[in-house]
Amino acid sequence: MKTIFRLLLLFFLQFTMASCGDKKETAQSCSIQLDEQKYSTVAENENCTNYERASGYLGQAGVSFANFLKSGATDNLTKTLGISKLSSPNDYTTGNRGYVTKAQCLIGANTIVDSNRCPGVDNRSRSNDELEISMFANIVDLMYLSYGVIDNDSNDTISAKEIISFTSLDTIGVNSSGGGTGLSSYNRFEVVAGSMSYIADSDLSPCVAYTDNYVVNPEDGDADTCLRLLVEGKITELRPIFKLDSIHDITGGDLTDRINMVNELSTISNSLVEDFTTLEIGSENSVRKQLTAGLSKLDNGAIAKDNETCEKVGIFDVIFLLSLKPGDNSTTPTELKDRNLLSYETLTTSIDNSSSAITVSELPMTNIRLVYAKDSTATTYTDSYEEAESSLYTAIKNTRSLGTDASVKGDGKISFRELICWDEN
Repeated sequence: MKTIFRLLLLFFLQFTMASCGDKKETAQSCSIQLDEQKYSTVAENENCTNYERASGYLGQAGVSFANFLKSGATDNLTKTLGISKLSSPNDYTTGNRGYVTKAQCLIGANTIVDSNRCPGVDNRSRSNDELEISMFANIVDLMYLSYGVIDNDSNDTISAKEIISFTSLDTIGVNSSGGGTGLSSYNRFEVVAGSMSYIADSDLSPCVAYTDNYVVNPEDGDADTCLRLLVEGKITELRPIFKLDSIHDITGGDLTDRINMVNELSTISNSLVEDFTTLEIGSENSVRKQLTAGLSKLDNGAIAKDNETCEKVGIFDVIFLLSLKPGDNSTTPTELKDRNLLSYETLTTSIDNSSSAITVSELPMTNIRLVYAKDSTATTYTDSYEEAESSLYTAIKNTRSLGTDASVKGDGKISFRELICWDEN
């Protein structure tokens, strides 16, 4: 990873510093002072452009072509850039990250400017020069963040042990066969017929029309409706309803740093995507691919090298997939129709393959629906995870706090699932 980053730095430093040196101005101009490596002078001079001042701040952060030409500079990226151990992912001032932050607050995307790292800074339009520097600052900031938080001994190497130590997932008892979850069949089904839904027992009789919840007793309905729909061929999907009685809290402890890390990775990577988009640099653009080559280990789609299964993601997903889109206390009856749903294929291949035996008249099954135990005795159930038994609620809430966005390889956005797969790329 660090080799790719160094190549990336040298490639882009030549591009940015050349654009400063090409300007023919007086000896005391800001661009000439940049060429003379008077970075602090330019950075603090409000008469210089934001582009020039941001370049000065990055120069103070060690991000300069001259710095990388020094003897031994490429042997230790952490030392060359002055990357210090950060107190937390949102520590914006320790070491040279403080200079990177000052640069970002001058020329950064709205994603950065709107965050708490730039208090009192308003959104504004940016020139193409500023966008180019902003792209570079974002890539460098991802380096400062990653090495400053995870590289515990600051030896310029992020090891698998350090990644595991930071992510610290508690996977004891969790496995791809549903271990770590109290997931079981409810012997009830959601019967979908066009825009209508019904809750039925295992033989589709009796059934109750859905109004505002899926935990209603089918016995309160009639014996004919769903059977008639079956005979008439109007049932478009059958969704088995599963009970979730318990779930292992895979997060295993204090989430503060991990949540902050996810938020920082998201903010910086979203800013980078915003810069690319504004400059109309598409995902297939060769320059964009060169600039983001060093991020491939992070932006990995939660997939291991060579598209192999990432072992830690596979275990994490047993819990993650059950927490993706739950109903809560604010969910309306209309919204609830699209909540608490999980792909039937995902359930049978990624979580609990014993569930594949559930069939009713060979009706199409593409999703299953979850309901949550309301108490430790698992006698009553709810559609809202916020009303679930306390430990079940906490486990889902903690898992969701680590992010619920899909992980797409090469999309420029970095998720927690991708972070835990870092050492497998």
